[in-house]
Amino acid sequence: ENPAAGVIVETADVDLADRLPAGTVRIALKLRPINPADIFSLMGVYPGFDSSSPNAVPGLEGMGVVVESASDKVAKGATVIGRPFTSVEGGQGTWQSEVVAHEDDVFVIPPEAGLDDTSLAQFYVNPVTAYGMIDDLQIPRGEFLLQTGAGSVLGRQVIQMCKAKGIKTINVVRREALVVELKALDPDAEVVVAESAEAIAEQVPKITGGKGAYGAIECVGGEITKGVVGSVRNNGVVLLYGAMGGLEIIASIPDILFRGVSIKGWWLAPYMGGKTVAERDVVCSEILRLMVDGVVAPYAGKTFPLADVQAAIGEATKPARGGKVFLSSM
Repeated sequence: ENPAAGVIVETADVDLADRLPAGTVRIALKLRPINPADIFSLMGVYPGFDSSSPNAVPGLEGMGVVVESASDKVAKGATVIGRPFTSVEGGQGTWQSEVVAHEDDVFVIPPEAGLDDTSLAQFYVNPVTAYGMIDDLQIPRGEFLLQTGAGSVLGRQVIQMCKAKGIKTINVVRREALVVELKALDPDAEVVVAESAEAIAEQVPKITGGKGAYGAIECVGGEITKGVVGSVRNNGVVLLYGAMGGLEIIASIPDILFRGVSIKGWWLAPYMGGKTVAERDVVCSEILRLMVDGVVAPYAGKTFPLADVQAAIGEATKPARGGKVFLSSM
């Protein structure tokens, strides 16, 4: 079901404070992507977002320019991204023209970075999620990471980051056409076309010589999770970070009980929320380096005006749509 059918778009004039609190900035947002988590927000299943509130504003990330500053760290005119913007945690996301954020919740992009708005708009959610999951799994060079949803924007970035780290990847997709696309990112990547747990469980041992993948990231759910859990090594870890196929999973008890495989949820909010400002700076600086060096290449699709959000959601929820869909205020 397309969540766009239930979206009501309204515009309103909001009185802004005459003076910003110390340490905050006002940001004119220019571009923001539609992420799966934003769709979950509309569906009422994303924690901390009340979709029934008439004042709720979706949107986890985006980029913009500081138009007013009461900060010693962030100057007026700076191009910034949120990590996330302060208001997001209160249900006031980026699908609006302006936000006010604390200086510690923005990351300034230096002009010399040379990144376009499309790249910066999707700086946070997918790259940091991919980076964080790879970091948490601690996969040694030469070992395999197994991932589902590999044709997604995030899946492609996982391939790119793993290639740079010397980690091999096994990438599960549903369409044969994606094989060539993903091989272009890394000629050594293994691409498995499979729509069942049995197909995954059959092919992964052949690729790994019977060892199984060192660890896995999974975003589909249902019986696919069973295939992934059965395809990792003894005592391996499967990070569950999405629900593209539904909100329930199936797994084999013997894999968990006798082989010691663990299934863990992975969510960006506590990953970054548990870090100090300095630690968040390190993560964002690393993502910036990966983008500038061309290791991570954003995958962009169509752009819609912010007011045309219903059409944008319809495009974002299409199967095999291509790159990320954006909402623009420009």
